Amino acid sequence: MRNIELLAPGGDIESIKAAIIAGADAVYCGLDNFNARKRAENLNFEQLCGLLRVAHQHDCQLFLTLNIIVLEHELPALFKLLNQLVNTDIDGVIVQDLGVFEILKHYYPTLEVHASTQLTTHNTGQLSFLQQMGANRANLSRELNLDEIRTMSAKAHQLEMLTEVFVHGSNCIGFSGLCYFSSAHGGNSGNRGRCSQPCRDQYQPTEIGAEYPLNMKDNSAFDDLEALVDAGVDSLKVEGRIKKYHYVHSVVTTWRKQIKRLQQKQALSNDKTELYTVFNRDFTNGYLAGKVGKEMYIDNPRDNAVQHFSAIEQSKPQVSADIVQVVKQRLYDKKTLIIDSVGEQIKSLNISKPLIKLAISGQLRTVLTIDVFIATDKQPSFSVQSTSLLSTANKYQLSKDELTSRFASLNSYKHQLHNIDFSQYFGDVYLSFKELTQMKIAIMRFLNGNKTPIKPVEFSEIKKARLAENPAPSTAESARSKSTCAILIGNRKDLALYRALKLQNKSKTLNVYYAVPDSISCESDKLIALFKAEPELTPWFGPIVLQQEFEAVAHILKSIPQTQIVSNNTGVGFISKQLGIKWIAGPHLNTSNSFSLTSLQKQGCNGAFISNELNRKQIKSIHAPHGFSLHYSALHPILLMTSRQCLFLQSAVCDKQVMDDECLSICKKHTTITNVKQIDFVIDKKRRDHNNLIGAELFFNPSIVNEIPNKFDSMLLDLRTIKTKTDFVWPQLDLINAFQDYLQQLADCKSEEQLYQALSVSTRAQYLKGL
Repeated sequence: MRNIELLAPGGDIESIKAAIIAGADAVYCGLDNFNARKRAENLNFEQLCGLLRVAHQHDCQLFLTLNIIVLEHELPALFKLLNQLVNTDIDGVIVQDLGVFEILKHYYPTLEVHASTQLTTHNTGQLSFLQQMGANRANLSRELNLDEIRTMSAKAHQLEMLTEVFVHGSNCIGFSGLCYFSSAHGGNSGNRGRCSQPCRDQYQPTEIGAEYPLNMKDNSAFDDLEALVDAGVDSLKVEGRIKKYHYVHSVVTTWRKQIKRLQQKQALSNDKTELYTVFNRDFTNGYLAGKVGKEMYIDNPRDNAVQHFSAIEQSKPQVSADIVQVVKQRLYDKKTLIIDSVGEQIKSLNISKPLIKLAISGQLRTVLTIDVFIATDKQPSFSVQSTSLLSTANKYQLSKDELTSRFASLNSYKHQLHNIDFSQYFGDVYLSFKELTQMKIAIMRFLNGNKTPIKPVEFSEIKKARLAENPAPSTAESARSKSTCAILIGNRKDLALYRALKLQNKSKTLNVYYAVPDSISCESDKLIALFKAEPELTPWFGPIVLQQEFEAVAHILKSIPQTQIVSNNTGVGFISKQLGIKWIAGPHLNTSNSFSLTSLQKQGCNGAFISNELNRKQIKSIHAPHGFSLHYSALHPILLMTSRQCLFLQSAVCDKQVMDDECLSICKKHTTITNVKQIDFVIDKKRRDHNNLIGAELFFNPSIVNEIPNKFDSMLLDLRTIKTKTDFVWPQLDLINAFQDYLQQLADCKSEEQLYQALSVSTRAQYLKGL
């Protein structure tokens, strides 16, 4: 049997140690910055180096999470961190931001790169895209079933990539990386590691009486281990970086035993007692089994352990009346035993920096010798000698103070310089500083595992070079550059608006995008006919293009006359590049820094929408490479999440228990849910589309035109029909005309204040707050 990696979460030092002693093959953890679990305690760099040493002593790898989108002003700090990280023994870094991929590939090629779950990788085109970006492995979307995972793993292996799949822990109801719920309502972005989990919040009782209509059970593939191995998965990943060490130890131990049974060709266990003992919301394998439906929900976000074991006890005869209290006490006692036992075991794992001692010896007309002792070793672990003899000191003397100063920098994140023994050193001698530096480099190389330290990359020099390649436009050029208008429509009824624009001869002065539905294969022939009949329409592909639909994309693009598309999915972008079709990266690719634009350009992309999570200051600092266009969505429904799950099962009446093909292709529904703070959210399902959770008001931000003048090549008005609290006071055609005039700053155009009156109500709170 091939080796299968068991990958454990490490939110703090104790959890990482617990995972190591429980038998994890690898642990993923984060530092204080640039990681997607800000609520975890996380590590500082010195602790990371200590844990790396301990993990490797136990044949366990350590992966560092850098899996958030990065802002322009954070780039110097990112380079500073990477300059340190590249000289450690870290086994891999986990990345979401496309700009970070570009930075790692170009400046830090020795670091192994893993694509985060935040990239919601669910089609083979995305794998090809990520491989070209330098990814060595990809964490596949949690929503995939076994057949889809098998297809993805086979493709990954062709590309010499590995795949990992979440097998235990919390389920997100929305596709990761595409959930803006916490960001839009609370300002805590999941793409920045600050998700406040509003999907777990209490809501007013829904039509069917649910109070937690978005809360899902935890994921457990415990019974599916053999099927996952057969599907080609390389790494089994446990979720839980905000869980404590007793949780991590219990889960990892249970999974390690199950993997060992499979390796030894023993019967697999179906006993989940230990998994139910620690925190859980009950378990489901609905996504993996392809049985997405009502069974995956639980109307309680809190720990389910007491309810689970109480139900078992209550099924027995002669049950005592206070059985719940008895179960609570048993669980408390058992968890206390686990905590105490694991706590004792991890005490022996010492992450303190090893002490090093130098013994410097030499006298006139002998070589200078430096012996390096590690910890309490009596014999030197390493020795280095000068190539020249010590000579008589004239102007400069190699004093003990000078030597102490020269070697003080051996105090590092990895080692602590305990002392320097000068008992065999006789001063009043001279050695060139160049040779002394070479001796120091030799010692540093030894302490770095006999690897020559990699010189730091100077961000200031990179910034200077990038500005030279892409100089800012002159004032005169900027003044001449006005944004054009673009509109997005989403169904054939909206084509009436497009044809009205054509009658006004306005369709040629603006871009009209047509949203391709999620169920692409069902609409393939109709879409081809539409785009052939309307060659001025530009196809707009959404962020979710599952493999079956992805396979239809190439056929469509080969069959239509359009030479440019907009894609929110990198897999579709990859196909476009292969076919020689230009593509613009949509707003859901979360573009937030200049390096992201560079990376997209290298992948055949010729423009990008800037993320709508950014504020004025954050947007203004982003600079596009030469020949690359920038776009912004000024009006749109606020997408909070897209889900493969049916959001109506707990919110509105639905007869089905399990979703089927008709749910995606035929179902059309709309409802609202209201949280206990009286805030409404819209659940919207269009035919051929996945379920979406939408904000109650449309986002509208014409002010950005004057706040960041001449920044964007086009401004988008997303006019797809979704029922919210926002009504169009003006006819949409009048709004388009007025907005076009406003962009061109015509003398008789309507003012900014008047434009806001085109809608009954709107918000731009996300833009004002930013990330």
